Amino acid sequence: MPDITAEEIVKKVQAHEDATIDLRNRMEEDYEDWRLDEFDAGEGYQSFTSNHPYVFANKIISWMVGAQLTIQVPLGNMHRPDRERASMKENFIIGMFNAANERLHQQLLPSLEDQLAWFLTLRGFAFGRALLVKDEDSSTHVDITPWDPLHTYWGVGTKGLMWACYKFQKTATELKDEYDWQPSLEQTSEEHYDVYDYYDREHNAVVVKDEFVKEPEPHHAKGVPVFLSVVGSTPPIQSRSGDTTTIEDYGESVLKPNRVMLEKYNLLISVMLELASRSRQPPIAVQSRDGSKTLDEDPYKEGTELSLAEGESVEALELLKTAQDMGPLLGLISGEMQRGSLPFSVYGEIQFALSGFAINTLRQGIDAPLDPRLQAMARAYTSISNLIIGQYLEGKYSALQLSGIDNDRIWFDEQITPEMIDNLPPPRIKLMGDLPQDDVSRFSMAQIAREGPRPLLPDLYIRDEVLHIQDADKLDDAVKAQMAESASPMAAMLTLFEASARQGKREQAMIYLQEMITLAMQQSMMGGGMGIPPIPGTNGNGGGPEGPGIPPQVAPSAMLGVPPPVPTPQAGPLVPPGTPRPGAQGSDLARQLGIP
Repeated sequence: MPDITAEEIVKKVQAHEDATIDLRNRMEEDYEDWRLDEFDAGEGYQSFTSNHPYVFANKIISWMVGAQLTIQVPLGNMHRPDRERASMKENFIIGMFNAANERLHQQLLPSLEDQLAWFLTLRGFAFGRALLVKDEDSSTHVDITPWDPLHTYWGVGTKGLMWACYKFQKTATELKDEYDWQPSLEQTSEEHYDVYDYYDREHNAVVVKDEFVKEPEPHHAKGVPVFLSVVGSTPPIQSRSGDTTTIEDYGESVLKPNRVMLEKYNLLISVMLELASRSRQPPIAVQSRDGSKTLDEDPYKEGTELSLAEGESVEALELLKTAQDMGPLLGLISGEMQRGSLPFSVYGEIQFALSGFAINTLRQGIDAPLDPRLQAMARAYTSISNLIIGQYLEGKYSALQLSGIDNDRIWFDEQITPEMIDNLPPPRIKLMGDLPQDDVSRFSMAQIAREGPRPLLPDLYIRDEVLHIQDADKLDDAVKAQMAESASPMAAMLTLFEASARQGKREQAMIYLQEMITLAMQQSMMGGGMGIPPIPGTNGNGGGPEGPGIPPQVAPSAMLGVPPPVPTPQAGPLVPPGTPRPGAQGSDLARQLGIP
């Protein structure tokens, strides 16, 4: 039983919240900009709210979600069996993420990659719980639950996280159902209650109203089972005076460069909108003898009639115009916002003709806001993988049945035990933005590294490090099989035969089978009846060299002037050499075609 009490957990969380209040205020302001809270230009004036924060952030989020996830266990000098186990470990991680997503979807929550992308883009942090949980039936499920950094509190020591706590709200009904807790008669009934889900390096506890609704119990993980990832390279720094307000610069969101510019941009567009709206109903001056004359009807509506006495008149006043410097100023602010976000060409806005080189140069502006968040997302994936694998290798959980699609677009569904993935290097996880020019550049680099009589890099390294293929051995086998089909007529014929049989095309398969039989008989004749071709330059019987031309042992009968013999019907079906005798068990493909 840990020494910490429920009251101490609440005080620890409150102290950390006070120390990071500027960081949390920044997160809330960014969220207001993203959700497009209306800009206020003043009472009685038209207000304009730019959709730039929402569009820009969602563009980054969509790229992060669509990024190519590559999970590789370093092969090094492993032998083939160990490389196969490395591929098994990669599949374990992919299946683990897939199982976590299925669980999140059942709770009507976005997938893991969706939530991590949103938090890293708009909060600048990624937190969450990563645990293996035993069910009541002794089975095991993967629990990977992202936390909102706005309500996450933590303490870091020299060995990493010392503790972490997620604070959220639940109703009394939900607390009764999940923890069998309800407020006592002395406690005031509330609509929502603050729930503290607390983890340290050994225990997990849940606190409500300064009391444990879940008593501290071991979580069986090595260290705090919480992953943490921060965006950017800015460390938590202090000013010379020791003021900690610089915490708000730690883990910045994607909206930081344009926070100040956005307000000025909204103001300028609001001024233009106000002046444009006045053109619909410009101000008027009504002249009368005593100055008390007013109009009962709107003079700008079609068909309006005004009754005016002698000496009275109605006159439209001159409209206000924007200052001459308004246009250049708006252009400067718009350019600043573009430099702080994404080039307008990303959205297809090209106002004048540009060369392909210029467009690609503009596309390089994508890297600045995107790459730091992809790296932080990869670090979060790596931390999750190490946490789950570390718990799984303890041997306290039942074997997991995992499924998914690996990076080679191949479906797998298999039970993976701890022994299969033990004693292997930790995974390397990368995320690459799925941009068209990236694919072209990678394949061009791979081709250059392999060209020439002496390639710069071996094929295995090119597939692993340049093309980022997960299972390079499997792809290498497939390439060699394809090369064998083009090099050997018999291999090509066998491939066509198998493909026709799988599609149920019996007649076509029989044609290929007959061709294989004929080809095998020809090769057998050329090899002296043993299926071995003669050595070039010999007489086929192991003798000395022959003269130019075709040896008589293999020359067709027509070339020797002998009429073709009458074929003797073969007893039984025509089969290639080496097939089982009649009545024996045939091959699977032949059995599919009904061939004995």
